[in-house]
Amino acid sequence: MLDLQQLHYFVAVAELESIARAAERLHISQSPLSRQIIALETRIGFSLFERSGKRLNLNLAGRRFLAESKALLSAAQRLEARAGDESKGLAGNLTIGYVESAMHAGVFRRGMLALKRRCPAAGIQLQALRTADQFDAIRQGALDVGFAHRAHGMVANLESRRIFEEPYLLAVPVGHRLASEASSTAKALDGEDFIFLPQHLAPAGHAQMLAACQLAGFEPSLRHEAADPSVALELVACGLGLAIAQASLKRIAPPGVRLIPLPKGFVLKLEVHLITNRVPTPLAEQLSALLPTV
Repeated sequence: MLDLQQLHYFVAVAELESIARAAERLHISQSPLSRQIIALETRIGFSLFERSGKRLNLNLAGRRFLAESKALLSAAQRLEARAGDESKGLAGNLTIGYVESAMHAGVFRRGMLALKRRCPAAGIQLQALRTADQFDAIRQGALDVGFAHRAHGMVANLESRRIFEEPYLLAVPVGHRLASEASSTAKALDGEDFIFLPQHLAPAGHAQMLAACQLAGFEPSLRHEAADPSVALELVACGLGLAIAQASLKRIAPPGVRLIPLPKGFVLKLEVHLITNRVPTPLAEQLSALLPTV
């Protein structure tokens, strides 16, 4: 295998056409430099120079070898720099899982913009996954980072940190009797038709939302289901029922939908957590450092 140090010596001699001047540039003695050039020629099996006294001129093979040597040294320098950047978390690939609410909330976008400024060479791969699936994927090494909902019983060796929080609002059709109200009351919502997240997709989240309604003093009638929050808002616009939506969705609510505050007793908030291994990859650690704790 070629010695990169010998190639470095060869490039200096080839460019200066002199052992003496190359030795001066490289800060080494002439004799060791000459031996290194001879050793390189012996290794590759052909001469690189036409020698005339103390002057060295590249032959045809030497000129070709010089171009290839420079390319190889340049690639080695890039590899070394990239390896250093990766060890510092400034480069490499980051595989991220996310729940849709993190996208709507804008916390994912802010994190990615900050990471791009800090680590422009980083490659990003995304996977839309439910919270529980993100835990499994991070534990198995398939994900580096997760933007997930509140952890219900953390998986061993994972870290969870809350990076975003916002209230929920009540989405009502514009023709509904509550559409003209400044806020809702528990009495007005009791027994109303609601569009809820399917229980089989997120049992813990479904139970938590239902419990929050009951704690606030009303019992929703679960008539329709929608896994996608934006689809739930469309169903509200069609007059099929009410929905509980994160506040961030107010900016994308379709025509025919109004979002108003829920009863004061409704205390549940939407949370987005950053999930990583307890010993995160350098790039995951960079992303974590760029996001605040809420």
